[in-house]
Parts: sequence; C-alpha cells; structure tokens
Amino acid sequence: MPRSQPQAVPPETPGPSTPLPPNVERRRRLREEKLRERLIQAWRILVFTGSSAALAWVLLSAGWNLRSIDQVRVSGSDKVGLDSVVRAGGLGFPLSLLSLQPGDLERRLQRELPVQSVSVHRRLLPPGLDIKLLDRRPIATATRSTAGGIERGMVDLQGYWMPLTEALEEDAPDSDVRVQGWMSSRRSTIGKLLERRDQLGSPLEVILVAPDGDLSLRTASLGLVNLGSNAGLLDQQLTTVVELTRSLPPQLRGQSDSTIDLSDPSQPELQLPPPKKKAKEKASKS
Repeated sequence: MPRSQPQAVPPETPGPSTPLPPNVERRRRLREEKLRERLIQAWRILVFTGSSAALAWVLLSAGWNLRSIDQVRVSGSDKVGLDSVVRAGGLGFPLSLLSLQPGDLERRLQRELPVQSVSVHRRLLPPGLDIKLLDRRPIATATRSTAGGIERGMVDLQGYWMPLTEALEEDAPDSDVRVQGWMSSRRSTIGKLLERRDQLGSPLEVILVAPDGDLSLRTASLGLVNLGSNAGLLDQQLTTVVELTRSLPPQLRGQSDSTIDLSDPSQPELQLPPPKKKAKEKASKS
C-alpha cells in the first residue's frame, strides 16, 4: 500500500495566558501610552476652553460696560476737557465697550474738536476708555457759509476748520492770513497754501474760496490771483506766483481792480479793468 504523506500542523495561536514576544509587548505599551497622552491633552484643551468661555461670558455680560463718565480718561490737551469729548463723541452711559468702534470715534472727535490727532483705546481691566488728544495750533482766521449764515472760526496748518470755542478765543493765530469761504472739499489745498505762505515772494494776505470751489489768493505784491479749481496745478501755480512777483513791472502789481489769472499757469493772464470814461464837462460854467 502507498505510504500516506504527513499533514502539516498549523502553528499554535498564543492563548490569553501565552506571553507575547518582547518586541510586540513593547509596541503595545507604546500605543497605550500615546493613547493616554492624547486623552490627557484633550482633557486639558477642554478645561482651558471652558474656562476661557466662562471668563469671556463674565467680561461680556458685566465687565465691558462703562456705567459713568468717570471711566473715561482724556489726556494730552490743554484746551479740550472730558465734558467736551463726551459731548462731541455722543457718548451715553451705560456704554458697551464692544459696541464702540475706536476708529469711528477717533474720526468723529477729530472732526468736531480743535485737535490735530485723536487716539482711542478700550481698557479691559479695569473697564474704561482712554482718549489721547493732540491740540491743533490756529494758523489763520477763517469764515465759512452755513445754513445759519456766515460762521467765524480758524484753520490749522493742515487746513482743518477750528470752531471758536472758549478755549480758542484766547488764542491768536500764528499768521495774519485770512481764509474766506472755507470748504471741507478744499481743505487740503488751503493747507498747502498756508504751509507755503512765506515762500511766495511777498506776504500772503487772503485765501478766497468761491461757492463753486474756485480758489484765489491775494498777496501784498500781486494783488488778486485766480488759481481755479484744479488742485493738481497748485505747485506750478505757486512757482509762477514767485516768478511774477520778481518780474512783473511795479505799475502792474497789486492793483485793487485787476486780477492775474493762473488757472492755466503756462499762460498767465493779467486781467485789467476797462478804462473809465471821462466825466462829461459841464455845458456851462458858473
């Protein structure tokens, strides 16, 4: 009879009590340690997030509210006080610090108050509002048209309007220049003219803004000079003013009823008044 072939016996699977090889046991322990570390980290994150959320809720619900004007601090100005800042900023109490936009408040205060710059910071602990002001110096007296008529004021070196508050009434402007018909749309050009007022060859006396925005100036030597409305030509126009101050014959300068048109600075035009008619002689003499 043919001899039967021996059958292969499968390897025994280690039972629960069978020890694992050392390298397998080491990998198992490492996996368990990493899992514990992940659980610990997740627990720490959960606790930190919960604590932060609770603190934020407390601050938002109670801590970030200004209940009185005493929580507002104003510094940097010798002319504008706390009451003026609160009134100009339209601040009412209680006031939520979260609803307050520092940038909007800065622009509003700079528009309403005679200050050159404003810096607003919200304070968390203790809750408060810090407002730092930088005073503006008046450079020239000014007038502007309003719904109630002609308003008197002053302008600073940047051309910003400065209302005649009690603090300003005691200040004399730094120059004798007058600005007539001030407009916010011409503020930048007015500021440039004031900045260069001593570089025109003769003293600048008046800056005039027409209702349509056309700009003119009057100097001691040339009289009235029309600049027009193109602010992009200002540098060239002022250079021409200096040249005309040096070269224009004395008999043509500063006539009260003549105008130099520099709306096109490449072609200056001297506009003289028409000659006056001679008075008729009397038919008979007494």
